[in-house]
Amino acid sequence: MEQHHNDPDRRPEQDIRNSKAAREARSIVRFMIEHTAYGGFGALVFGGLVLYFDVGGIYSLAMASRDAPIFVFLLFFGLFVTFGGISLGIGIMTLGGFSDDDRYRDERSRNQRHDD
Repeated sequence: MEQHHNDPDRRPEQDIRNSKAAREARSIVRFMIEHTAYGGFGALVFGGLVLYFDVGGIYSLAMASRDAPIFVFLLFFGLFVTFGGISLGIGIMTLGGFSDDDRYRDERSRNQRHDD
C-alpha cells in the first residue's frame, strides 16, 4: 500500500523534504551561498576601486580596447571566484575553531612544566 502526501496519518517528520537530513543540507547550502556572496561583494568593491583609481592603467587600457566589456567581465569573474573561494574557505575553517582551540589549550596546560 502506497502512502500519499495527503494522508492524515502521516506526520510532517516523515516527509523526506522535511527530514533532518534535508534541513541540514539546506542549512549547508545556505551557509555556502551566504559566504560566497560575502566574497562576491568584496570582489565588486575591490574591482570597482581598481577600475575607479585606474590602478596600473587597467581602466585606461580596457577602455582603449574594443573588447572592453569582455575585459571587465573577465576581471570581475576572476575576482568573484577568488574572493568567493577565500570567503567560503574562511567560513568553513572557522566552523569548528572554538572546540579545537579549547582542546588544544587543555593539552597545552596539562603538559606544561611548572619548574621554569
